[in-house]
Amino acid sequence: MAKDKTIQTLSTVNNAISLLSLFLKYDSIGLVDIERDIGISKTAAFRLVTTMSDRGMLHKDAKTKLYYPGPLLFQLVRKYQVNDVVALAQPYIKELAEETEESVYLSIRTCNTSIYVAGADSTYPLKVTSPFGESIELHFGAAGKLHMAFMSPADIDNYFKRTTIHSYTDSSLTIDELKTQLLQIRTDMYSISSGERISDAGAVAAPIWNNEDELIATLGIYYPLTRIDSEMEKSYIDLVIKQANKLSAIVKTSNLINE
Repeated sequence: MAKDKTIQTLSTVNNAISLLSLFLKYDSIGLVDIERDIGISKTAAFRLVTTMSDRGMLHKDAKTKLYYPGPLLFQLVRKYQVNDVVALAQPYIKELAEETEESVYLSIRTCNTSIYVAGADSTYPLKVTSPFGESIELHFGAAGKLHMAFMSPADIDNYFKRTTIHSYTDSSLTIDELKTQLLQIRTDMYSISSGERISDAGAVAAPIWNNEDELIATLGIYYPLTRIDSEMEKSYIDLVIKQANKLSAIVKTSNLINE
């Protein structure tokens, strides 16, 4: 009986590995792909993706019902890469956090969400924080909008078709307002948010580029709006752009690709 249980457990692990290997073949996968390529039943496929999604190994697109690599996989990969953007960003995050005393985060894009993968929290009792690994929709917040602004026009159109644009606060953007901002972000090369999801939370973010001029991450300063005036916001914009440009220069010499 114990032997049978061991064999069953190993079979489940093998199916999970086979599922992850499908991403070498497909950009996204559905239950039909899993059933066909792995050779398991629909029920088994459903249980597998449910468990792996719950553990952060998969991310499900609510609109298309397709699955993508999850935040846990990105975190594991980055932990064991020496010359990745997270490792390279650490001194710049630290310097920016010490200079501003505000929260500073590095984000990457995966599918139609952004994920904070590194950062430092503010030293103030009142501060804006975000947990690492949390998937956040792109259409609000400085980091998300910055990622979105440099997506291809086709990808942006698909995003609007597949995503319900929620209104969290009185400052949440409409689709038309968001589209206007995305164009402005491409011109300005930085992004600002002001109470779009949480009323008193604001941020400024700048892009990190690789040697192929692809946006691979964003660097941002996050703060309560009650602590910031227009002059301080301008100084934060200058600071984050300066640090992002310095980091981009290092990234380019490291030959990082767009992940």
